[in-house]
Amino acid sequence: SMFRIHHDESETYYIYSGIAEYNDNGTLVELRTGDVAFTASGEGHGIKNIGNEPLELIALIIYK
Repeated sequence: SMFRIHHDESETYYIYSGIAEYNDNGTLVELRTGDVAFTASGEGHGIKNIGNEPLELIALIIYK
């Protein structure tokens, strides 16, 4: 998974279906269908599919 730090923006993920490994500033968390993850400006994250099915998510980026 690619790790990205957000500058002057935040990003929220909503997991529509599948299972993901989410890197929340170096802490790995498993996300599943219905979970939400938030990354504030100045923080970093990465995400990758770890399930057997496609990972479908909605990403909402809000700029300052």
